Amino acid sequence: MSRRRVSVKDLGEADCQGWLQRRKDGRSFLGGKWKRFWFVLKKSSLYWYGDKMAEKAEGFINLCGFSIEQATGCRKR
Repeated sequence: MSRRRVSVKDLGEADCQGWLQRRKDGRSFLGGKWKRFWFVLKKSSLYWYGDKMAEKAEGFINLCGFSIEQATGCRKR
């Protein structure tokens, strides 16, 4: 089964989850637009969804081999 076909409920308890802004690719003069997604970090996998109860992930990134730290500040609300 593809990792993008995993629903939020099927992931079980996440290591970290919440709303984040992700810039969608765009061909406009100012670049892509920012869109809000529900992100779930589970072990070394980062999934993002359109909402908290989505049945299919919008995307997936395998973070194996990377180190992850919590940010200390944020410029964008």
